[in-house]
Amino acid sequence: MDFSSWFALYLNFGKTPVQKIEISLQQTNIIKGLAIIAVVLLHILAYPRGIYHGGWQIFFVGLDQLARFCVPAFIMLSGYGLAFKAQKDGTIGNYWSYLKNRLGKLLPLYLLWSFSSILIVKSVPAWSFGNQPSSLIVQLLLGQADYQLYFLPVIFQLYALFPLIWRYQHKIGSVLLLAWLIQIGLYAFYNLQISHSDRYEYVFALSWIGYFVLGIYLKLASLPKLLLRLAPWLTLAIFAYLSLTVSAQIRAGLDPLPALKFTKLLIIPFTILFNLTLLQINFGKPILAKALAWLGQNSYLIFLAHTIALRFIYALLTDQLSPSQFFGTLLLYLATLYLHQQLSTKNPKPQLQIPEKFATIKT
Repeated sequence: MDFSSWFALYLNFGKTPVQKIEISLQQTNIIKGLAIIAVVLLHILAYPRGIYHGGWQIFFVGLDQLARFCVPAFIMLSGYGLAFKAQKDGTIGNYWSYLKNRLGKLLPLYLLWSFSSILIVKSVPAWSFGNQPSSLIVQLLLGQADYQLYFLPVIFQLYALFPLIWRYQHKIGSVLLLAWLIQIGLYAFYNLQISHSDRYEYVFALSWIGYFVLGIYLKLASLPKLLLRLAPWLTLAIFAYLSLTVSAQIRAGLDPLPALKFTKLLIIPFTILFNLTLLQINFGKPILAKALAWLGQNSYLIFLAHTIALRFIYALLTDQLSPSQFFGTLLLYLATLYLHQQLSTKNPKPQLQIPEKFATIKT
């Protein structure tokens, strides 16, 4: 028995019954809808001053930590979707053709919003953010034109790594273990550093590799029933512990940014278990399901556009901009939205053709 078989045995807790999770297109869009709400919420929470030090500290810390499932969810679903297509087609095909197909829509829109963000932020100095590199090449390569754009270079890196991972699909348990060892090791290293910025911890694919391989694993293998049944309760327990300990750290003088960040070790089990819990929920109410699915279908546009939109809202509430500044930047923003729509129409995103029905769990 090779190492992969031993690892699969470990995951299945010996003779513990296992279940196979099949994620539908509708379920994918619903979880993406929830995740994009969480992304926007995290960025809204960055605006009010002092919320992590006042009387409502535990509430806002808990809200922040709860929303941290979002980026892992997007990455996990990306891994699952790529594995679904590769398994369905039987092959990935030519590497460069695969990569061109995957990046065909994402990259032009990423570049559009990167250049637009650079122009808008330069026109309003108050909208700049700390530690932004001055080099245009670095901004584009590392997703630093605006603070949320790091996610796209990460996805591009993961897309590039997928064919290598897929070559070892028959040993996916071993690959998953290796991925988690790498990610946990990086997080341990990050948390030894004294830093007030986590931005450069997010820009490398290996910081998220465990979530990506987990998505592939969910397509190829099964999980213990016991783990799935315990997932909601373990999620609640870790969430409570996270909220309490992070609040205590901030009260003890730790800056909220490193205290709340994605790259904490305890975030890993929390986000895994939370996403496994979401996969087991039947969003049966048609109105809620349709609304979340719509958000999920439009999550890429919302992700790219929302940070500038939040700046406009904040500027209106605080009289931050002169009328000329406001309408000049608004015109550029609207032009970017128009170009986004034109590029999306001419270059539609490749479809994974996942079944429409809800996710099911097979014994």
